Amino acid sequence: MRRKASEKFLRVAMRLVDGQWQMASGGELPVAEGTEGEMIINIKSITDPKFLARMKARENIKFLPQGTELRAYVVLRKKEELTKELLSHLTPWAKVQSEIATEHIDNWSRGELHFVHVRIGDTTPQQNRQLDSNSGGLWLMIEGRESVGLRSSQIVLPTGVAVQPLISLNHAFTRLSEVYEPWRTSHTGNVYQRFLYKEADGRWYPLEILRDAAFAKQEQAIAFKLWQDFLAKIAANQNI
Repeated sequence: MRRKASEKFLRVAMRLVDGQWQMASGGELPVAEGTEGEMIINIKSITDPKFLARMKARENIKFLPQGTELRAYVVLRKKEELTKELLSHLTPWAKVQSEIATEHIDNWSRGELHFVHVRIGDTTPQQNRQLDSNSGGLWLMIEGRESVGLRSSQIVLPTGVAVQPLISLNHAFTRLSEVYEPWRTSHTGNVYQRFLYKEADGRWYPLEILRDAAFAKQEQAIAFKLWQDFLAKIAANQNI
């Protein structure tokens, strides 16, 4: 369950007593009907090994193929210091504003906004082994019901920005920031927000949208498997 950092929550220690959850200090928790929350449970307390295996299973979900073009946005402050070649790779915000799904982007940086087109390339031999794939793409790494990272094949940047393809999306963003945003003290950023992909409707959306969709699909798959396990247990008990 994803929450915005600005929301406020109450952290409460709970204990399972006679099959019911109560506050560790005693008594029921006075919350409204339908309230949702998260529980942090010691793995040693899980009594069903199959359930634990479902919740800890790791999987790489591919959601963009090799050859896909992405747009990365950069913020300029001193355009006059860039070479003509570097400037030629920039698409100004005003030219593509109508194509960008701005309602899904929360943290536009202040300054002169431009986009740089990059492409998802093929895999290196090491990536072939890590991703168990002979073709490039973008993968979401999931453990149980948690997103634990993003993996990609090589990322191809425009001529003059990088001599060779870079090994990851994070590496690609760092290079773009070093070239186009030398004024920044740190050249790292949220690649889920900084890189955009093109949807079937012709608009460009942040990778965050694909990540959340893939994560939701994985959550549904886990919930379905757990439900099937529950039904199997019920059926087994009825046959005793």
